[in-house]
Amino acid sequence: MEAEIRYFNSVEAAKILGVNVSTIKRWTDEGKLHCIKTAGGHRKFMMKHLGNYVKENKKKNTEINLFPMDNQKDLEVSYRIMKRDYEYLINYIMKESIACHSDKVQKVLNGLYLGQCPLHEIYDKLVTPVLHKFGDLWHRNKLTIVEEHFGSQTIRDSIIRLQGIINIPKRKSGRAVFLNLSSELHDIALKMAANILELRGFQIFFSGQNTDVLHIGQVLEKIEPDRLYISITWPEEIEKTQQELDEITEYCQKLGTKIFVGGQGSSLLNLEHPQIENVVTSFKETYSS
Repeated sequence: MEAEIRYFNSVEAAKILGVNVSTIKRWTDEGKLHCIKTAGGHRKFMMKHLGNYVKENKKKNTEINLFPMDNQKDLEVSYRIMKRDYEYLINYIMKESIACHSDKVQKVLNGLYLGQCPLHEIYDKLVTPVLHKFGDLWHRNKLTIVEEHFGSQTIRDSIIRLQGIINIPKRKSGRAVFLNLSSELHDIALKMAANILELRGFQIFFSGQNTDVLHIGQVLEKIEPDRLYISITWPEEIEKTQQELDEITEYCQKLGTKIFVGGQGSSLLNLEHPQIENVVTSFKETYSS
């Protein structure tokens, strides 16, 4: 079956190339950018038209609005970013992150965010499905543990770098602590939640992996956080994890700190405590709650 030929109008071509529509019309009139004109006089562009322009004018082009381009593959990714084609981007990010191409992963995350995509949507519809696929492939022995680590760490690094382009409010609206319990190694979801709360104006205290809860009470008393977020992916020792969670909830009850719990492993624990405000199932909830 032949691949469907995709045509772009002048507005779409302008967004992909990072210019305004009048520039697209001028380039086509000058013969710099080829197109197909319909019977009604409308300009239609194929990917090869845009790709040829990028190739012939590479030295003149630095970055487009959504995705820096060097070749036709970059044009394709730029188009998918513009359309928020998450099915395509999930597969692309998986491949590039396992190969440790952090620059390509970074370009996609930056492109979506600069293209006015909400941060919680990037995390819910792109990053989280990729991480779940990593875990599924590993459990089915279709991905080695080393490859899973390569992919996860590449994504983690890209998420951290994404913070560099996020406009953080100077005025703080509260304090939030983020931690994993002592046996928890996965902190990517926790980092994403912290990014969203930072965007909302919270001062962030990020403990991350393997937090020792022995002195957590003293730390919480010093910080006096409004919120505490705990991520539980897969507790190896459920009884110990439950005990640590219970200790933390007692500290938070004394301080009036609200607790938010997330992660697949949280379903294995008893979360019936008045201080646990919510069991978070999406980053959209983190943004709105």
